Amino acid sequence: MKKITDLIADNITSVFEGGNWTEVNLKETLSDVDYREATTATRATFNTIAALVHHLTFYNSVVISRLSGEDPEITAANGFDMPPVRTEFAWEQLKNSCLKSGAELAAIVKTIPQEKLCEPTVHGNATYYKTLHGISEHAHYHLGQIVILKKLLRQSVFLPIMSNSL
Repeated sequence: MKKITDLIADNITSVFEGGNWTEVNLKETLSDVDYREATTATRATFNTIAALVHHLTFYNSVVISRLSGEDPEITAANGFDMPPVRTEFAWEQLKNSCLKSGAELAAIVKTIPQEKLCEPTVHGNATYYKTLHGISEHAHYHLGQIVILKKLLRQSVFLPIMSNSL
């Protein structure tokens, strides 16, 4: 029988790498998105695919810090203060960084003793259990946004309004 922390880590891995019950994951969804699509905003939202990927990476690092007993500052930018992505290489680096952060987070989750799940990660924050489920839900939520943005960009339902790549 698997430990609950292993199951939670598997859930985190599956949203980034595949194998979840939704049959949608970040790696596959982003695999055919180029940097121009990734940096194009639509009338639906000013968030771009790239900004959402950066935001996911940022929050993975926040949770990793909290699991290590640190309490990182979250600025008003809330992880959306992404440097411009102007090349395919920069976009590939951003995608790889996001996927790597998901794998790193899952690996750390597997090391957490189950007895700690009901304890707060750091003073005044949510429990390990709530934090770990929250970060998985957070990734699924933004993955859904990315899927919708990708469809909108490709169907020209919402004509692009600006591109960060220019």
